[in-house]
Amino acid sequence: MRLKNDVNLVDFLNQVQKCKYDVYMETVEEDKLNLKSVLSQYLFVVLVEQKDVWDHSRITCEKADREILADYLEMP
Repeated sequence: MRLKNDVNLVDFLNQVQKCKYDVYMETVEEDKLNLKSVLSQYLFVVLVEQKDVWDHSRITCEKADREILADYLEMP
């Protein structure tokens, strides 16, 4: 799933903390950032400011957490 373009990143990351399972940002290079980690959250904020990374990355999470993040993600 992709992150919507007009997402408030602070709100999104607050919702990630409410998820039961880990939530990942995966880059085209197959790097994974666990968005429940504070260090990864800092990297995430920097990376999403780069249009190329934003366009080619995706967010993955367990099915059980998709409802929590639904307002922030483009569902396939």
